[in-house]
Amino acid sequence: MEYIVSGSDMKKVDEYAIKRLGIPSMVLMERAALSVVDLILCNEPKDKKILVVSGVGNNGADGVAIARILSLKGYDVTIYVCGVKSSASEEFLAQLDIAKKLKIKIVREMVKADVIVDAIFGVGVSRNVIGIQGKAIKLINKSRATVYSVDLPSGINADTGEVMGVAVEADYTVAIGCQKIGNAMYPGTDNCGEISVGDIGYPVDAYDRCKHVAKYVDNYDLSLIPVRPNYSFKGSFGKVLIIAGNDEMAGAAAMCGMSAYRVGAGLVRIFTDQENKEVIQKLVPEAVLNVYDSEEFDVKSLEASIAWADVIAIGPGLGLGNIQDVMVEKVLDSKKPCVVDADAINTIAKNRNLYKKLHAEVIMTPHLGEMSRLTKKGVDEIKANIFEAAKNAHKKTFANYVLKDARTVVASGDDLFVNMTGNNGMATAGSGDVLTGIIVGLLGIGVDFNAAAVLGPYIHGYAGDKAAERVTKTSLMASDIIEELTTIFKQ
Repeated sequence: MEYIVSGSDMKKVDEYAIKRLGIPSMVLMERAALSVVDLILCNEPKDKKILVVSGVGNNGADGVAIARILSLKGYDVTIYVCGVKSSASEEFLAQLDIAKKLKIKIVREMVKADVIVDAIFGVGVSRNVIGIQGKAIKLINKSRATVYSVDLPSGINADTGEVMGVAVEADYTVAIGCQKIGNAMYPGTDNCGEISVGDIGYPVDAYDRCKHVAKYVDNYDLSLIPVRPNYSFKGSFGKVLIIAGNDEMAGAAAMCGMSAYRVGAGLVRIFTDQENKEVIQKLVPEAVLNVYDSEEFDVKSLEASIAWADVIAIGPGLGLGNIQDVMVEKVLDSKKPCVVDADAINTIAKNRNLYKKLHAEVIMTPHLGEMSRLTKKGVDEIKANIFEAAKNAHKKTFANYVLKDARTVVASGDDLFVNMTGNNGMATAGSGDVLTGIIVGLLGIGVDFNAAAVLGPYIHGYAGDKAAERVTKTSLMASDIIEELTTIFKQ
């Protein structure tokens, strides 16, 4: 897992490395420059003209160092200094002095180039960009050059991902040390292009100083999924109960069940409205089926299904009403590990007695609208502070939260995570039902409770990305995501 931090916290990491450990800032700067240079060397032949657009702070100093190294490697490099000398940092002035001694071209206005290195601002942008820097950013965006941004595209707020009036639209961004929130979250991530991380030698314990630190999962973390033993039977891989689907929502229950099976669940029982019986038997013949009559609801049948289960998912296509109130209450009272989604969340939101029953074995999977109903806060307020929203909800209820958005934020255990997989093609009916099935299926096969809350969105998004490659984002359907789960587990 890798770190994501705020811009202000990144400054603390830098300060710790320089002042506490004694690593010279010029050494860190050299390594930052080399991490960008390495990418340019891989992508750009030496006949390309390169313009480094440099601010006068330490990000600009990184840019001047990049210009020096590329020049020494035989590239035609020009430095455009975008700022006033009176506000320059010591490191910038030192780097510029070296560049002058090497007779690298330094200009005071933009010139044409094949490649532009954006080193105007680092992580400190907190107000709208105007003046000479704003003009430079607009010229960069109008150019046809390939653009490499150092750390963040200039004009992106490192703490939020917000575009501060105007921002560079990069083709590549090299995040220095680790990704910032501005790299990871929308709309900033759209401006970053292809993101890579430049490891410049910050020690891991430097990140302990960070207040707003999050992590993200990569393929390595799929090793948290236990290996299936050769000597096993269907009961070895969990008895999963899915309570889903009113008389108009058979598909939600079916997709949830199929997803649980695709991630390895051994037995899946679907508790659903009797009107769904024929459809679900056809779509998921492997599932055990229990149906209820909404006119004469048999609570004992529900209780027997809950008693049978090792883990439970409740909510996809469930509907709202007195019966659903009983279902949610019985599940929460069982204290069994469970995933609470969709209408089960809405049921809890309107019944504060149910809200008080949330516990540490619950994984909540709200989208922003459901989170708004649950917390009584506006969607815009939640979106503006999505990390705090997830963390505070976890602290209040002890449940884990998978707060779904274009970048899903997970509050799991004592940690925050950002899911970096997925695409806009997954904004389609049934996608959330698939996610619920994946998470409860992971719980069924024995994945650690906290890990399942984090791995579920990652696998879901990864499968969505694979599906988009096959069918395009425009044509992507929830069933395509389920199909690609087999590809992931084959890998």
